[in-house]
Amino acid sequence: MNIKLRFILIFLIGVLLSPKLHYAQTNNDYMDLLLFYVDEKYDICFNKAMKYTEKDKTKKDPLPYLYVSKASFEMSRDHKYTNSFPKAYKTAISFAAKYRKKDKEYKFKSDAEDYIDAFKMIIVEDIENYILEGTEATYGKATGLCKKTCDMDPEDYGAKLLYALLCNLTKNKSTAKEYFKLCKPKLEEYKDNKFSLKYMTKSQQFILRFALIEFANYYKKKDPSKAKMMLENGKHLFYEENEFSKISYNLDYKLVYDNL
Repeated sequence: MNIKLRFILIFLIGVLLSPKLHYAQTNNDYMDLLLFYVDEKYDICFNKAMKYTEKDKTKKDPLPYLYVSKASFEMSRDHKYTNSFPKAYKTAISFAAKYRKKDKEYKFKSDAEDYIDAFKMIIVEDIENYILEGTEATYGKATGLCKKTCDMDPEDYGAKLLYALLCNLTKNKSTAKEYFKLCKPKLEEYKDNKFSLKYMTKSQQFILRFALIEFANYYKKKDPSKAKMMLENGKHLFYEENEFSKISYNLDYKLVYDNL
């Protein structure tokens, strides 16, 4: 990157993130990590960020964990890092979850939300593929990924619902009940309020629709009435096109609902 353009970019980022920088005056602003990331020096960014997560003075700060995840994710998409960072994708998932646990109040939402939302959309594809394979081993892999997704985004009740289903499929009944209980008040809210989508991110909408359909399919043979009741929770949101939807409309929800 041209040096002049680089410093202009740094200045603009500094202006745009001034609230965060104000917070950072009593902490580390991690501009070094931002520079390496913007310059696409992902391996250096990763190594520097990892060191921050290990030092006593900085290991409680959320941003280094986010940069470990973001740098790892970028390296997982580039073949030149395959040998030196063979577990980059798994590391990206793990540290995205660790970041969110450190940032309980989501102070760095502006830094993280778009990245986590996009990352979750990729992860749910992997979960879907594992579910389609339908073996004990793949259900176990899907469950592990879904738990990380819940940790990455504690406000994603669709992910929690999907995790409850996967715990059922892996015979972890107690955890399934625990997570379903967490979801129940939200499901009741969604059932009565078509505006609920307005306050969800794209990945939250997508995963909720997916989870409701999967739960309905799970109940279909055992208890069709339960399957229909589950889909009732999202009928206002997904049966027809919703003006607040951030995901493409398809007929899957309607077809499953009408066939019950």
